[in-house]
Amino acid sequence: MVNTSILILFFLTIILVSLFCIYYFLKRSFIKKSAVLEVKKSELENSFNELNAATLSQSEEKEKFEIEKKKTQEKNKKIWQMSETVYIEKKKVDEQLQLLQTEKEKLEEEKKKVDEKVKKLWSQSMAIHAEKEKINEIKVEIELQHREVIDSVNYAKRIQEAILPSLNEISVCFPHSFVLFKPKNIVSGDFYWFSQINEKIIIASIDCTGHGVPGAFMSVIGSTLLNQIVNEKGITDPAEILDLLDKGVNHSLHQTQTGSQSRDGMDAAICCFEFTSRVGREKRVMSEAEGDLKLHFAGANRPLYYIKNNILEETKADKFSIGGLDYNNQKKFTTHTFLLKKNDSLYISTDGFADQFGQNNKKLKTKKFKEILLSIQDKSMQEQKNFLDTFIENWRENLEQTDDIQMIGIRV
Repeated sequence: MVNTSILILFFLTIILVSLFCIYYFLKRSFIKKSAVLEVKKSELENSFNELNAATLSQSEEKEKFEIEKKKTQEKNKKIWQMSETVYIEKKKVDEQLQLLQTEKEKLEEEKKKVDEKVKKLWSQSMAIHAEKEKINEIKVEIELQHREVIDSVNYAKRIQEAILPSLNEISVCFPHSFVLFKPKNIVSGDFYWFSQINEKIIIASIDCTGHGVPGAFMSVIGSTLLNQIVNEKGITDPAEILDLLDKGVNHSLHQTQTGSQSRDGMDAAICCFEFTSRVGREKRVMSEAEGDLKLHFAGANRPLYYIKNNILEETKADKFSIGGLDYNNQKKFTTHTFLLKKNDSLYISTDGFADQFGQNNKKLKTKKFKEILLSIQDKSMQEQKNFLDTFIENWRENLEQTDDIQMIGIRV
């Protein structure tokens, strides 16, 4: 029994020791494990803390990233908008560049054409230069010829002036008178003519076809014929003078011959003053006629203006010219006779004064001419001449003189 109890006790002791050992080993293992766990826990806590920190950092980074993302998105939007604008502008620029390229190509084509023209112009310029030298040579020759022509015309002027009646001789018979004589081109196709036959004084205003040298030739013919008709044949009736003058011009210019192309002629106004008293016949001076003076007038397309008591009367001319190709027409000129009184004024003229262009490029015209004659009756005849001369120069301003101008004014 005792042995059994000891065995039991032994076994119990062994068991207890075993349990104790187990406990001890378990406890140590637990302590080790606890230490390991603590270490691991600590490591885990550190890892957790690090993870938390990393998480916080990531959150912050995420927030920063989101902020940056938003900024980037906004920038991208702006960039996109800018890109659209840039694209549109680029498209415009491309279009402009295309246009510029097209213009450039056109300009290059134009440049080629211009270059070709320049080459042509250069060759033409050289040709022109050569022609210019020839022209200069011709110009010098023409100037020389022109000088010779002008010298000849000036010489012809002296001849024409020698043929014209002396103004002093006219003023002796007509103390209150004037002759306005303004050639267009040095010599004139207009001329005046004067003669005394016994108790008669004849004065004429003649307008020949043309002016300048051709007109001057006609004036020589007209003056020569008048000398023959009046001074040699003694004919003093104005109408008869015009009849013979017409025939003389036809004959001189061979206008009666078949196939003649000469159309030249003249218009004329002829006045014959006849003294009826002994004093008048002897002195033949109008200022001493004392009312015994007759005027006989005939005109070929040129009238007589007669002013009496400040009233202007016009004696119209026959509608025929002297000479020309209408020689087959029956021309019959008419003589008109007036009895003149003291202070009566009369005027005969060519058409040059009334036909002069001037202000607003218009002709002066006959109506205005007659108004001017009436307006200057308070002036002496010399003052009238000066006034008319100044007036027509002011009227034409810078325009060329249209035609020869010739006018005769006489006051009884």
